[in-house]
Amino acid sequence: MKSKLLPASFFALTLGLAETGNAWRLAHQLWSLPPLAGEALQALAALSFIVFIALYAHKWVAHRAAALAETRDPVQSAFLALIPESVILIALAMQPHWPDAAKPVFWAGSAVNLLYGAWRLAAHWSVKRDAAQIVPPLFLPYTASVLVNALAAGMFGYTDYGWMLFGVGAISWLVLDSSITHQLMTGGLADKTRNFMGIYSAPPVVALVAYQVLAGADANAALTHALAGYALFVFAGLALASRWLAQQHFAPGYWAYTFGLATLGQGLMLMAQRGHGGVLEAVAGAVFAATLLLVAGVTAGSIRLLARGGYFPAAPVAPSRAAS
Repeated sequence: MKSKLLPASFFALTLGLAETGNAWRLAHQLWSLPPLAGEALQALAALSFIVFIALYAHKWVAHRAAALAETRDPVQSAFLALIPESVILIALAMQPHWPDAAKPVFWAGSAVNLLYGAWRLAAHWSVKRDAAQIVPPLFLPYTASVLVNALAAGMFGYTDYGWMLFGVGAISWLVLDSSITHQLMTGGLADKTRNFMGIYSAPPVVALVAYQVLAGADANAALTHALAGYALFVFAGLALASRWLAQQHFAPGYWAYTFGLATLGQGLMLMAQRGHGGVLEAVAGAVFAATLLLVAGVTAGSIRLLARGGYFPAAPVAPSRAAS
């Protein structure tokens, strides 16, 4: 039986479950949905993280060359940012139940997130890359993940620190977006990497939520609506490109779509909570329902892949073993 490897990109499952759980918590506040389902999603997110971090650590022990290759790959290395981002989301999952224990978990994830983001920023300056490698995963190390960091900082009450993080993530988003969008328009994406577009949707939706959390009652209505409008516009584009996106066969990377859609729902629900109109509340409800359907569909697809033994990629065979 071939050994299996866990790519860092698989932590997208943890992010998708955790964000859907966060969306359910807001839905409970807004529409009085039973809270148990949201907490169950958070528990599943935490469980997936424990399993995945153990498998990822095993990769470093048993397949060190593959692990090193991932950290040096100009595209795959970006997905390592999902690990500290997962830690931050686990801290948010813990916060209502164990607030004192959640704070050090947040700070651990926050610190590693910033250190890794700075390291990748330096690499982006100093290491040449092909145009085909300028793809949406570049948003992960110091844009989308740092905006999640900012959001969580606001939830824990570290508002000034959160605004500093928001500056890092939002300005990086504006800088990177033109390069990535240019490459998408001129170079496109291969069939097997179309799910990268789930990552493309992350910065605007996380910025929408992070801004509202940090600004609180002082949130500017014009800026909030501008962020919401762009986020909805991006998802409208993804919906209209669904035939193109579906040319990629189902893969674990489809979990990236769940994170963005769940976060969009949160942003719209926060706006509805703050009295921005009944139409927005209806749109928020539709997005939340779509999130649940998407999570159910991706979960079913993942179970089918697991049953066929095709979920995890096979580990490379060592030359000595191949010779034998």
